[in-house]
Amino acid sequence: MSILENIRNISLFFCVISFSFGQSSTNVPELFKNKHLLPIQLSYTNKQIKKETNKEKGIHTYLLYKQGETWDTVPVSLRARGNFRKNTCYFTPLKVYFKRGGTQNTPFENYKNIKIALPCLLEDRSNDDILKEYLAYKMYEVLSPIHFKTRLATLDYTDTRGEKDELHPLAVFLNVSNQDLYNGEEAWATRKPKNHTLLTILIEDDKVVAKRHDAKVLKRFVHPLNQEETISIINAFFQFMIGNTDFSTAYSHNQKLIFKEGKSYPVPYDFDMSGLVNASYAVVSNINNTPLDIDKVTERQYRGFKRNPTLFEDTRSNFLSKESEILKILDVHKSLFKEAKSYETAHNYISDFFAILKNDLRFQKEIVQVAREK
Repeated sequence: MSILENIRNISLFFCVISFSFGQSSTNVPELFKNKHLLPIQLSYTNKQIKKETNKEKGIHTYLLYKQGETWDTVPVSLRARGNFRKNTCYFTPLKVYFKRGGTQNTPFENYKNIKIALPCLLEDRSNDDILKEYLAYKMYEVLSPIHFKTRLATLDYTDTRGEKDELHPLAVFLNVSNQDLYNGEEAWATRKPKNHTLLTILIEDDKVVAKRHDAKVLKRFVHPLNQEETISIINAFFQFMIGNTDFSTAYSHNQKLIFKEGKSYPVPYDFDMSGLVNASYAVVSNINNTPLDIDKVTERQYRGFKRNPTLFEDTRSNFLSKESEILKILDVHKSLFKEAKSYETAHNYISDFFAILKNDLRFQKEIVQVAREK
C-alpha cells in the first residue's frame, strides 16, 4: 500500500482520537484563543528572582498588559522555574501566581497561575530562539489533541536591580557598610534600572490542560509502554521531528501525564534544547546517566519505544498528511524572525524530517529499527 493510500485510510482513525479529546468541559479562554502578540510589562530584580523558590517567598509586583490602546494591571507573585536556567541563564523562566479576585474582567480571569518562558541569554539571537520554541508548541497542537495552549507575548522587562543586602564593591574594599559609604543615604539601595524588550511565551498550567479534557494530572510513575500507544508514538515522532532528546516519559522530565478513563497520556513541554531551536547553550541531554549516540543537538535520535508496527505506519501517514499545515506554521511567523537565516534553517530542519518519512529506507533505519526496548 502506498503512503498516500495509507494517509487516506488513517485519517478516520485519528479523527476519532481528536473527537474523544475535543469534547472538553471548559472552553479555551480568550487569553489563548487570541493569536495576536500580547504586550506585557514586568518589573522585578533579576538577581533576586533566582533566590526565590515558592509562591510564599515570591516577588510581589504587578503585571501590566495592553488591550487595544489601554494598559491595565493585575497584582501577581513571581518565582523562578528550573534549576538549570537559574544556574545558567541571565533570565529565568517564571511562574506567575495571580492574586485571588485580582483577575476579574481581565484576559487572565479564572487562571490561578501561568508560566512565562523567557530567553536564556543576552544575545541578538535570543528572541528568534524563543520564537522557534513557541512554534514547536504550535506544531504539537496540530499533531495531538492534548497539549499545552500557548501565546506569544512581547515583554518590556525592567530589572529594578535593587539589592539592599548586597555590599557595594567599594564598601567591601573599605570594610564599611553601604550606609556608611553613602553617609546614611538610601541612594546605595538601588542601582539604575535596566530595561529589556523580550519575546516570551505564555504557557497554561497542566491542571488547566487536564480540566479541559475532563481528566486529571497524574503524579506517579507509569512505564512508557503502559502509556497510551497512539499519543505516545505521536509524542516520540514529534520529539524526533524537532530534534529534542531533553525529555523522558519514564522519569517525567519535560513531560506531564494526563489521566483519563483508565489511560495516561504524555504531554510534552520545554523545547529549548531541541535541534530546531539550536540554542547557543544547548547540549545533548544525558537523562538518568544514559549517554546518547549523538554529538550535537541538531543530530536527530529517535527516543520512542518499540510499538505495534502498524501504529508506526499509521503515525507516519498522519504526520505526512499534516506536512503543509506544519510548515505553514513557520511560514506565517516568518516576519517575526529577526534573522532571515534563522527562519530558513528552521524551515529546512523540519523539511528534512518529512524527507525521512517519505523515504522507506531512512524511515526504517532512523526510526523503526532504533526504537527502544527499555
